[in-house]
Amino acid sequence: MRQRLTDLIVVLLISVPCLLRAENLVDVYERALQNDPIVKQAEAKQSAAGESRSQGLARFFPTVAATGASGREWRHNKIKSLTNLFPASQEYWNSSFSVNLTQPLFHWDHWVQLSQSDNQIAQAEAAYQAELQNLMVRTTEAYFNVLSAQDNLQFTVMEKQAIAKQLEQAKARFDVGIIPITDVYEAQAAFDATTANELEAANQLDNQKEALREIIGENEGTLNSLGEPLPLKKPEPDNMSKWSDTAETNNLSVIAAFNQMEVSRKGIDIQRSGHLPRLDLVGSYGATENGSAFGPRGDTQNIGVQLNVPLFEGGAVNSRTRQASFEYEAAKENLTAIKRSVKRQVNNAYRSILTNISRIDALKATVTSAASALEASEAGFEVGIRTMVDVLGEQRNVYRAKRDLSRARYDYLINTIKLKQTTSDLTQVDLELINSLLVASSAQPKQ
Repeated sequence: MRQRLTDLIVVLLISVPCLLRAENLVDVYERALQNDPIVKQAEAKQSAAGESRSQGLARFFPTVAATGASGREWRHNKIKSLTNLFPASQEYWNSSFSVNLTQPLFHWDHWVQLSQSDNQIAQAEAAYQAELQNLMVRTTEAYFNVLSAQDNLQFTVMEKQAIAKQLEQAKARFDVGIIPITDVYEAQAAFDATTANELEAANQLDNQKEALREIIGENEGTLNSLGEPLPLKKPEPDNMSKWSDTAETNNLSVIAAFNQMEVSRKGIDIQRSGHLPRLDLVGSYGATENGSAFGPRGDTQNIGVQLNVPLFEGGAVNSRTRQASFEYEAAKENLTAIKRSVKRQVNNAYRSILTNISRIDALKATVTSAASALEASEAGFEVGIRTMVDVLGEQRNVYRAKRDLSRARYDYLINTIKLKQTTSDLTQVDLELINSLLVASSAQPKQ
């Protein structure tokens, strides 16, 4: 009786949140979209990259600088004037002011930097969009991991209840001398093992909930569960090579890596431009006021063209050019690595979907056959032709098949959106389609 009360409490702990707030996949994703720090980080980087265009354009505009100085001077003449026209000591204010203007006429690196800023913006935009799609995958995976952990705990509780019933029956049969004590020991060992599994399953559920909270930044409500039936569809197009070809050109991570490579390539031209002349239009205006009776006063205006021809900088330009070339090579290899990784992800997701479909069909049959085998073992145990070990083994097979079927259903949906992510076709519409398969959670354990 006490054990049944404990099991009931476990089931209530799973189901009581239903009374508080029910959430579906889209609800959880929208909360994640508001709170996920990884997406916010990518968004901030995108905004920062957008400023590079303004900075690139600013290099073509004139720069204006003003300087001014004012001070008091004391002058003492060591040689006395014969005519006494000049005092031995003088004290006066001295001030000056100037404005300088520089208008770039030809700076090749400015043009390259402007072009480079376009790639920087494109790279940040692709990285941000990639993180948005990655958030959909992370949220969906975390959502279904929680549901899977809930299913596992419920199945473990149900298995424990069934074994507890077998243990009671075994003790009663032993008391009347129908079965040997070894059958009681077998049932007790199975019960103890399932109790340990229940503790582990409860801990795993807490861990999966914590992983979901990490994404959404707050406690989740009761998650809607996956309903029946689950429509199983092969990828369209049903050709793995076509998916790989599309991903190689459309994948956002590939696009981001390509633009990063272009940024590095143009960085070589920027460093090489250190050998090129620079032409500027320069102009200035200055005014000077001296309080001395014979000090300079007046203003000056200058305008002209200034040519700066680099001759030698100690080899620094060549060194920076080589450094930029190495960075470009690194960016090229990074692009190659990402393309290979994306191709692997496409192939893995595509094959996993096909495997999930076949496995779900096979596990449905396994659940049915395992249940039939359990019934036969229980009937055989009643007439003495099967042992308690046989019954407990068939019982484990039933719940193992149910757990595997539950996990395979979630894996199918997760791999479906992962495949779409590889080609960057994943949108919130795909989450809404999955959302339509969810139903309000029931307080009753799965059968």
